[in-house]
Amino acid sequence: MFSGMEMRGMMLRRVLLCCLCLLAFDQSALAARLDKLFQADALANGRDTQARQDALRQALATVLVRITGDAAIADREVVQSLLDKPGRFVAQFRFNESPAATPDDVPELRLWAQFDEVALTRELRKLGLPYWGRDRPDVLVWLAVDDNGQRFLVSDSGLDPFAEALRDAAQHNGLPASLPLLDLQDKHAISFADLWGGFPGPVQKASERYRPQVVLIGRVSRSSSGWNGQWSLLGAGASQSWIVHGDTAEAIVHKGISGATGLLATQYAVVASDETSRLVSVQGINRLNDYARVQTYLASLSPVDQVQVAMVSGDQVQFSLKLNTSEQSLVKLIRLGRVLQPVTTEGDAPWQFRLIQ
Repeated sequence: MFSGMEMRGMMLRRVLLCCLCLLAFDQSALAARLDKLFQADALANGRDTQARQDALRQALATVLVRITGDAAIADREVVQSLLDKPGRFVAQFRFNESPAATPDDVPELRLWAQFDEVALTRELRKLGLPYWGRDRPDVLVWLAVDDNGQRFLVSDSGLDPFAEALRDAAQHNGLPASLPLLDLQDKHAISFADLWGGFPGPVQKASERYRPQVVLIGRVSRSSSGWNGQWSLLGAGASQSWIVHGDTAEAIVHKGISGATGLLATQYAVVASDETSRLVSVQGINRLNDYARVQTYLASLSPVDQVQVAMVSGDQVQFSLKLNTSEQSLVKLIRLGRVLQPVTTEGDAPWQFRLIQ
């Protein structure tokens, strides 16, 4: 016969074993989402060694923009050693050729590459550069356009060139940005004049149904010398406005998304420092899936190098986290996510969180 304590120990080991199986499944799903940050393609002028090297360099530059939040990262001297030998970080690549639209056109050749996340982030740490992982705020973009007196708001539906430009810019920067539906509910809640006038009340009210963590407002207009844009970012600890100019409307949209990405990166990108440890207790873990969800989530956070279970008591599990940066960076990212709700995050005692069901 086993004692009560022995029985509880056996049950705990079984629970943790089952959780590891679930964790392996969840990690594969997480990896699929992470891969997109480290994938990029670039125009290739051929399939020879030099053309491949040039295309890989351009693709790596795109990935560096995404994972640092710095639009000008490729121009910085500190990363030239990475860009000069992009092949060191390539996990796989392939050439994709698009058929010519007409007999007179030349088929477009592009190189697609996936870069090694572990190797690349390790180099960023060595160079003292910021790294922005998968935890990014959901951004809702309200975009108002004045094209020589033709005034309209841009919606998520259809093939509007402004919407296409925004999606391209968001993908390039790794920013989870979306446009509103502009259905009857939106049209009753907000007007072109509200956006153009910069009135925050109607914008915030109309945004509630989408539950974004950040709202980006863009006002784009054509002028005699090109296009102008006024952008405002609301939320995530940042409330700033900026003005951009460009030759095309697409350039204005790209500059707006790039500016928003840079501002958000200053909030959430982390720079590696000396390793520290932090105990975190999570309440509300009642099922195996709850445990796997929390373990997977904590392991996915960019400041976290290692997660270990320190103690289990009822519906509360205490985790020991090995961090590669400041504790404040960890708290910011957890507050950004929708998995854990902070209860107490002060002092030397284990921080307390509650699992959001």
